[in-house]
Amino acid sequence: MKRTPLTRKTRLRSVSPKRAKVQRLRRTMVAEELAKRELCEAGARITQAGHDARCHGLAVELHEPLTRARGGSILDPANTVAICRSCHDWIHVNPAAATGLGLLVSS
Repeated sequence: MKRTPLTRKTRLRSVSPKRAKVQRLRRTMVAEELAKRELCEAGARITQAGHDARCHGLAVELHEPLTRARGGSILDPANTVAICRSCHDWIHVNPAAATGLGLLVSS
């Protein structure tokens, strides 16, 4: 019996329609929140606790303290902190210290 390879009749989607909708809503929410909250909200907390995150001062992205993996929503503005890239990197490199500062929340 000769086997032939499977072929697709349609192109694979890079993301599902449901995920694409969530990503569109997320982009809109991020733009609105960053327009309202221009300064990094984590740099002062990190510095006051005696850590050095080399904060740049201006927020360029949103960080979710309660991540999706822990049951958080990426569409909830109440679950976001406006943050600079340097502070965001510091949070994920130092999860124990960030949890103590309230910048990461366990489930």
